[in-house]
Amino acid sequence: MRYYQGLIKRKFKDVVGSKYESIQKEYSDYILTEEEMRPREIKTILLPLDFSVTEVSESICELLSAYENATVTLIFITDAQISEIIMASLDKEAGEEFIQKKEDYGTRLLDDYEHCLNSRSIPCMRRMFLGNKQQDILKIAPDFDLVVLPKCYASNHPDSCAVSGDAILLAQSLTQPTIVF
Repeated sequence: MRYYQGLIKRKFKDVVGSKYESIQKEYSDYILTEEEMRPREIKTILLPLDFSVTEVSESICELLSAYENATVTLIFITDAQISEIIMASLDKEAGEEFIQKKEDYGTRLLDDYEHCLNSRSIPCMRRMFLGNKQQDILKIAPDFDLVVLPKCYASNHPDSCAVSGDAILLAQSLTQPTIVF
């Protein structure tokens, strides 16, 4: 904080008394304190995946290797709403088949990501569940220091893999640092 006080004193050295104090107070609203400038230590990272994430991103594995002593939690979410629609419109067996196919795909994707991360000595954990892709991430994200979102996450068009509007909305809703790759 002394650095900023010195900076303000040099900038406004000709301003005296209460005017200087009011200027210092106004600047303090915009200038970070030294404590706020220290980078936050990242120990837990959340990496949510779904069926729209089609392949392992080597670049994200490389980026995550920069966070020493961090544990990555891989989560694959199968959309419960879609399975309910299938069960309601077709039958229960078709809904269960949908869930099974998505879980098989999720298992392969989690295996691939786990292999990519472990090859860079990044410890990881994994979970798979049926739920709401956005709401569930918002519920569990506060338990993590960093959230890494694939740009295709929750996209309806995984083939194009442009930045998903749902991923952008989710990133804006999160309160902790978020990387969209």
